[in-house]
Amino acid sequence: MTDKAERGKPRLHTTISKEKEDILNKYVNLIDTYGNEIYGNKSRVIEKALELLYNYHNPEIEDCQTIWNRTRNELGMVLLGKTTFLALLSGDYKQAFKENNVLELIEWYNEKLIDDISLEELLEAIKDLWVVLNFFNKIRLHKGSKGNYIMSFHHDFQSKEYGKFWGGFFNIFLLFQKDCNVEYFIRDSFVRLVINPPEADSKRRTAKYNIKRTFEKTHNVDKMD
Repeated sequence: MTDKAERGKPRLHTTISKEKEDILNKYVNLIDTYGNEIYGNKSRVIEKALELLYNYHNPEIEDCQTIWNRTRNELGMVLLGKTTFLALLSGDYKQAFKENNVLELIEWYNEKLIDDISLEELLEAIKDLWVVLNFFNKIRLHKGSKGNYIMSFHHDFQSKEYGKFWGGFFNIFLLFQKDCNVEYFIRDSFVRLVINPPEADSKRRTAKYNIKRTFEKTHNVDKMD
């Protein structure tokens, strides 16, 4: 300890494993994007580590963002919009297919209105956001050989009912927003969507029209044509 700020501090004499010493030295030598040392010595690294440890065991002193990150990662909490939550409280989960915050969320994420968002941009937003919201652990997206899109949603709920909800939700959402026909396949730990845009699914126009009209009549939705 050479600078004045370190003088007068209690000295610790202890031993650690070689593995932990390597980690300690790694952070001692850590530099920022400008090439400057972030900590510079072992004392500062240890103090920062103790600060993080203290915050970990005293979550009440942390800010809201940090608390949310911890509840998501450590307790498996999910983030749900108020409109969606109230729709689920109605007792009919399909009410959330109509009343939800999804359109607002995707427009916010892409920073443009839905009409200016391509289908691929919309699906990429879902791929990113549904993991952040902790609805799924992993989502894969790729374009099929027939011009359609295949999305695989992996979760740890071990429930086909959970997959059934999201399969039904995306079936309605993508039909209304991008006029896509969606086929979905459900297992205990994943949902797979086959998303057929209009140009790749001309033979199913009548079927999609009937689905849309049935949903509109059942849930009092204004016509979307």
